[in-house]
Amino acid sequence: MLAIITKASSDYWYKFKNINNAEDLLQFKHPVIVDSNRYTKDIVKYWDGFKKEDVPLLEQAKIHVKIYDDYIE
Repeated sequence: MLAIITKASSDYWYKFKNINNAEDLLQFKHPVIVDSNRYTKDIVKYWDGFKKEDVPLLEQAKIHVKIYDDYIE
């Protein structure tokens, strides 16, 4: 299943990756928070650095994985 991956330490970093099972999540160096993908193309148009050509991937991503590498409010 396609996931959008972000980092707690960066408001601008993201990537897309296929996550097939829990073992894939355990491969991350830091703990992760997994949630449904709530990003929409309307939200990311205000996201500095989000590439317009990545919108189709964003719409396919079912989950959001946030790498917990910094403090989260």
